[in-house]
Amino acid sequence: VELPRCQRCALPWPDAARADACPACEARQPEFDRAITALDYLPPWSGLISRFKFQRATSLQHTFVQLMANAIRQRPHRVDLILPVPLSASRLAERGYNQAWLLAKGLGTTLKLPATDGALLRARSTPRLMTLDSEARQQAIHGAFQVCPSWAKRVRGRHIALVDDVLTTGATLDEVCRLLRRHGAAGLSAWVLARTPAPEPQQNPPGQAPDSMTA
Repeated sequence: VELPRCQRCALPWPDAARADACPACEARQPEFDRAITALDYLPPWSGLISRFKFQRATSLQHTFVQLMANAIRQRPHRVDLILPVPLSASRLAERGYNQAWLLAKGLGTTLKLPATDGALLRARSTPRLMTLDSEARQQAIHGAFQVCPSWAKRVRGRHIALVDDVLTTGATLDEVCRLLRRHGAAGLSAWVLARTPAPEPQQNPPGQAPDSMTA
């Protein structure tokens, strides 16, 4: 049986029924209003997601979209527009597709909501964030995104769902959310396929809380 999750960051959290945010979110609030995940980023799912992301296993799209849609339906909230986290032009050319857009497009069809990959741009390439710690991720991703000029006024007042494959530290989603808030977005949700589990407490230095947010 799956543990209840923090309403804000989607980490498994036994006290989720009694409060909206876990202690890590109280200490450092994410920029999005809520996070919804279908899975924990653990085997065997982590291997399948890696194949979907890096090995052109796009046939997994339908299964992943259905898992996400089921999780989203359990937390009804207003969404006017679905946007994927964009890839840089070089990464897109290398991979041939944006896995976040495959998920976002499928969710738009399944949930009967508008979705577009034309509203956000990745203005520059960044290192592969999975190799970086939380602080380094924040530095690497700072200023990496832009709202396309034709969408600059069209995101104002909208409730937007951002779609990505994996939420780890939250750095990427936080950065996109800050950008959209500056352009007047009214609400921001993070819809992800999988959530990286929190580090084990013993891995943290004495007196330091686990870093729960990710990209």
